[in-house]
Amino acid sequence: MSKRGTGHRQQTIGFGFVVALCLVISVFPILAPRAPTEDDPGAISVERALEHVEFIAQEPHVMGTPEIERVREYLIETLTGVGLEPETLTVETPDYFGAPGGTVDVTDVLVRVAGSGDGEAILFMAHFDTVPSTPGANDNSTAVAALLEVGRVLASEPTPPNDVILLFTDGEEPTPRFGAWGFAEYHPWFADVALAVNLEGIGVAGPTMLVEMSGPKDELILRLANAAPDVVAFSFMTQTADLIGGAVSDFDVFRDAGVPGYDFTYMRGMSIYHTSRDAIDVANVNGLAHDISLSLGIARNFGSLEIGNATTNAVFFTAPFGFVVRYSATGAIVSLAAALLLLVGALWSRVRRRGTSVRKLLSGLGLVLLGALAALVVATVVWVGLVNLRSDMGVVEGYAYLAALVGLTGRAWYLVERRSAISGSDAGGGLLITWLVLAVVAGAFLPAFGYLFVWPAIAAGIGELLTARNRGFASRLASVIVVALVTFVVLVPAVDTFFHLASPRPGNQGSDLSFTIVVPLFLSFLAVGLIAARVSEPGRLSTPTHPDVTAA
Repeated sequence: MSKRGTGHRQQTIGFGFVVALCLVISVFPILAPRAPTEDDPGAISVERALEHVEFIAQEPHVMGTPEIERVREYLIETLTGVGLEPETLTVETPDYFGAPGGTVDVTDVLVRVAGSGDGEAILFMAHFDTVPSTPGANDNSTAVAALLEVGRVLASEPTPPNDVILLFTDGEEPTPRFGAWGFAEYHPWFADVALAVNLEGIGVAGPTMLVEMSGPKDELILRLANAAPDVVAFSFMTQTADLIGGAVSDFDVFRDAGVPGYDFTYMRGMSIYHTSRDAIDVANVNGLAHDISLSLGIARNFGSLEIGNATTNAVFFTAPFGFVVRYSATGAIVSLAAALLLLVGALWSRVRRRGTSVRKLLSGLGLVLLGALAALVVATVVWVGLVNLRSDMGVVEGYAYLAALVGLTGRAWYLVERRSAISGSDAGGGLLITWLVLAVVAGAFLPAFGYLFVWPAIAAGIGELLTARNRGFASRLASVIVVALVTFVVLVPAVDTFFHLASPRPGNQGSDLSFTIVVPLFLSFLAVGLIAARVSEPGRLSTPTHPDVTAA
C-alpha cells in the first residue's frame, strides 16, 4: 500500500475515533443520575423509598378495591410517622373497571407542609392506583415512594420558602383523572396552588424527563434549571406533547385550569407498561432517586411563585455535563438566520470551488430523498415486524435493534454516495439542501422542535466553510469535530426519545405508536449523511471545470 493510501486510512480511523468520542459525550444528558448512598436524617434515602415501593407494588391496586385501601392506609401511616398530618378527600365516581353503571369511592391522600411565604403552594402529585393487569412498580409506585421520601425530608428540615402540598391521587388510570379532578373541584387548597409538579413512570429505566409544561415556558425552564439538579429537558418533547394534546396524566387537570407547572416521567423500556412484568424487581432505582432530587430541588429553591401569565415559548435542551441551553423566540430567529446564511454560503462555496452545478445539486437532492425513503420504508417494516414478534423486548434488546436499524440507514447513505459518484451528481450538496429546507420550515413554524434541524445545519455550514479553501488534516479534523459533536448532542436525545415512544406496549394496545419509528430513523439518516460527508471528504481540492479551457 502506498504512503498516501496508508495516510488516508490512518486519517479515516482517527476521524472515526473522534466521531465515536462525540457520540459518547452526547449520551450523557440522557443518563439517569446515580442514586446517592447517604442516609443521614436530612439526606435522601433511596433504600427507604424502595421499601415503600416493595410494600405498595405487591399486587395490582385498582380504584374501589380492598387493595387500594391497603395502599392508602400505608400512605397515611407513613406520612403520620414522620410528623406530618395527612388528610383525605373522597369523591364518588363511575366504577371504570367494574360493572357498567356502578359507582365507587375514589379517595385521595394529601398533606401540606407550611412554608415561610404568603400561603401560595407548590403541589407535587403522583397517583397510587393501577390498572388491573399490573402491580405498578414503575407506574406509579416509584413516584409515590419518591414523594413519601420528599415528605420525610421536608418534615426534618427548616420551613421551606413556600407551602408544599403532597397530593397522592386515586383513580388516575381512567381517562377522566378522577382523583385530580376531585381535588381541583372540591378541595380549598386548590386555590392556593401556584405551581403543579406531576411525577410518572412508564418504563424501567432512564432519567426523569420533562415531557410537558404549562405556563410561560421561557420563565419556567429558567427557574427549573436554577432550582433543581440534573434537569433533563428538551423543548422538542414539550412541543410534541403540545401538538398531540398533552401527555395524558393527572397533570391535564391543572394544565387545563391554567396552573403553571411541570409534568415529568421516565420512559425507557415501556414494554412493561401496564403488564404484570412491572414488578419490584424492575423498579427504576435511579429514576426514583432522580424524582426525589428534582422534587426537593424545586421545593427548596424555586423561590417566588409569582409567575407570568403570558404563554411565552422557549427553545431549550440539556447539554452534556448538566448544562441547560435555553433561549427565547428572538434567539430562535437569530439561530435560524445563522443556519440559513451558513448553508447558503456552503452551497455557494461548492459551486465556486468544487465545480458543482445547480443540476448536480438537484440531482444529488433527488438521490438523498430516494435513499431516505427507501431506508425508512424498509426499516419501518422491519421494526413493525419486530414489535409484533418481540412485544416484551427489554431495554438492551431494543437498543440492539435500534443500532441495527441505524446501521441500515448508514448503509442507505453509503449507496447514495456510490450512486452519486457514478452519476456525477452532488449528494453531499443535496443533503445540505435537505437540511436547509428542514431548518427553515421547522425553525420558522415549530421553533421549539425545529432546533433539531437548525443547530446541525449551523454546524454543517461551519464544517463546509472550514474546508472550503484548505482541506488539510487540521481543517478536516476541526470540521468533523464541529459537525459530529453538535449533531450528536442535539439529535441523540431526540432519536432515543422517539425510539422509546415507538417501542411496544402490549399492556396498552391503544397507545401503540410503532409507526413513529420513522422519526428517529429519518434523523439518523440525516445525521449519518452529514457526518459521513465530513469524514469521507477528500484531503485535497478538486479542480473546477471550466468550459472555455481545453486540454493542450
